[in-house]
Amino acid sequence: MQLIKKIGFLASFSLPTIMVLTYYFGEGIWAYTPAIYAYLCIPLVDLIISRDSQNVLKEEVESLTADWYFDVLVYAHVWIQVSLLVWGCYVLAFDSPSMFKAIALIVGQGVYSATIINVAHELGHRLTPFAQFHARLGLISLSYSHFTVEHNKGHHLHVATPLDPATSKKNQTVYAFWIQTLVGGLKSAWKLEAKRLEKQDTAAWSISNKVLSGHLLTVVMFLGLFGAFSFLSGKVLWIILVFLVFQSVIGFLSLECVNYIEHYGIVRKQNAEGRYERVNPLHSWNSNHTYSNLMLFQLQRHSDHHANATRPYQILRHMEESPQLPFGYPLMIIMSLVPAVWFKSMNPILESWEDKVYKLA
Repeated sequence: MQLIKKIGFLASFSLPTIMVLTYYFGEGIWAYTPAIYAYLCIPLVDLIISRDSQNVLKEEVESLTADWYFDVLVYAHVWIQVSLLVWGCYVLAFDSPSMFKAIALIVGQGVYSATIINVAHELGHRLTPFAQFHARLGLISLSYSHFTVEHNKGHHLHVATPLDPATSKKNQTVYAFWIQTLVGGLKSAWKLEAKRLEKQDTAAWSISNKVLSGHLLTVVMFLGLFGAFSFLSGKVLWIILVFLVFQSVIGFLSLECVNYIEHYGIVRKQNAEGRYERVNPLHSWNSNHTYSNLMLFQLQRHSDHHANATRPYQILRHMEESPQLPFGYPLMIIMSLVPAVWFKSMNPILESWEDKVYKLA
């Protein structure tokens, strides 16, 4: 791996840095610099610099996988997330910012929280207790504890089929998809946990249920921060609960926009017995836009992730045969929020993929 790319992953720390600096120095519209940076500046950098289709060499895989540097980056973000939540509560309690600035803080934290689900996603695929703890802590911090359960045991099994609530359908708007995936994902995670616990002769309604215990821990965290800072400031600070809840909502809705993008309209073929073909690199949208990939720990190399779920981010490969997105995720998220723009851009590309897979195979 080129040294410049290894260093490039440090770009992921630019967003929380900008968030803190913006709070203290940003005025007017510049109070929303984190969102402007994420959804305008990053796409612009993607367009300016060349795309990255370079894959690691076979002889590099073992050393890169064992390199602690890459682990430190993702683990650090979990603690930055927790620290930012505490800091956000502190400034809301003791700085008494204007409503305009408070909303900007919530939006900025929400934008960063979306990236924490990506970090939790990376760590949630690792089997060590240390990694699992950090994945769980990251998800607890934005009330999405069921994600790892459903994603690992549900989404990866059923992706690109009607059985998967996290796979968007052709001509489905992102708003309809939000309802599908939020409700369906939680129901799927609960069923998966109930099935796991049944094998252990344990009730689903117990603390052993990762979905239930995770969401309860979110309530404990949020009420704990609300109570602590209300006590320290000597007044009831409902704005802290608003901050914690809405940074979560912005975070997980942004994540579900990514889910919408990653598998939009793609359906795996079925054989005569109705069994779906094995997941392969054709079943996920790929993007090789350099800067957004560095920011997102190569999440946009999503085809390789689904083909090799435990492969760490630093060695994920670009796959030319996969369907390719026209832009990186940040700009694609904005496009998804305007269905007419999304359908006009993506449906022709999807139909070309369908022709390739179903008619020319």
